[in-house]
Amino acid sequence: MKRGTTAERAGKRESILAAAFERFSRYGFRRTSMEDIAQQAGISRAAIYLHFKNKEEVFHALAEQVHERALAAAVEASAAGTAAERIERILEAKLGTSFDIMHGSPHARELLDENDRICGEVSAASARRFGKLLAEVLRQAVRRRELRLQQMGLSAAAAADLIVDSAKGLEMAATGVLSPAQYRKRLAQLVRVLLAGLGAENL
Repeated sequence: MKRGTTAERAGKRESILAAAFERFSRYGFRRTSMEDIAQQAGISRAAIYLHFKNKEEVFHALAEQVHERALAAAVEASAAGTAAERIERILEAKLGTSFDIMHGSPHARELLDENDRICGEVSAASARRFGKLLAEVLRQAVRRRELRLQQMGLSAAAAADLIVDSAKGLEMAATGVLSPAQYRKRLAQLVRVLLAGLGAENL
């Protein structure tokens, strides 16, 4: 019975977060109320307060969920392939997810601002974990002689930072300009240009 209750609460929480995602994307953070989220989830406002004390807490939990899912996808994407294939897939898994969210909402700027205000530590922790994953992929590529980082005067961590910074710059430039498909094509091109500069031959 206890396990069923726990599963039921987890399912209810998942429904609330899915409803919040829909409402925030469609109407923005400021124009969305707890009542709106409850209606979208098909529950009472009192029921939503059993899981979250306010809208900021809902947003924070939603950000954690989005980051965790993107990181899990990035880890899975890093499992096999050439250095270029792996890096392209993990960037797409992580940054492509955020691009899709921003592209799909007319309130992208507001959501980014609220994310910085409410979830700065979540984004920072996710970025650190992602950087470590990418650096490990680069170290493996060096060991396999796919890349020559030392000749460029770069450590794996520094190269990872360079790749992420470049990809984020592309993401900012592409938001509101390119479609998700176009963004992914440009991201793949960027990866190949950067890895060619790091000595990759199998592109």
